[in-house]
Amino acid sequence: MFCLCACRTTTGTDHDQIVKASINLADSYVSLSRYEDALSVYDRAIEQADDYRLYYNKAIILSDLGRNLEAARLCSESFDRFSDILSFKIAEAKYLRLAGDNSGSYSAYLKALELNPYDRDTRIRLIDNLIEDGQNQMAYDQALLMWNQGYRDEKGIEYLYTLQPNNWEILYFQITGKTKER
Repeated sequence: MFCLCACRTTTGTDHDQIVKASINLADSYVSLSRYEDALSVYDRAIEQADDYRLYYNKAIILSDLGRNLEAARLCSESFDRFSDILSFKIAEAKYLRLAGDNSGSYSAYLKALELNPYDRDTRIRLIDNLIEDGQNQMAYDQALLMWNQGYRDEKGIEYLYTLQPNNWEILYFQITGKTKER
């Protein structure tokens, strides 16, 4: 059995060794479907090496166990501590969505986009979720924002045309090269 030392380290080689060894050990437990043991490894490692990678990987396991709200909370708390790691906010949005909290998911995506407005992939995930939920005006607003940011490609025009075809019909057919069926 792997045993972490009792001293708390926060930087340097010892820190990185604890993080790497913990991730490897937890991955081994996961491969054996021993998820609770993997979570215990992360809990012990976090006590010794306060590192964003440990929190992020722990959230993944929580989600794998169907504990999506707990995973989302962990990501939210981790983002408060490691505010330069936007992946926490994006993961929080994903886990909230999986837990059925669509409003919370939108808020998390919007917070991530507030901090990095040109993150096209995050905006696309948000737009897709909004469309799926019938929030067409909000989706249109996000698609228009993406278009105005300079993402004037087939994906962007497809959103705009799908959501408001009368306003975007001519551009849609010009950009996509498709022809209008009569």
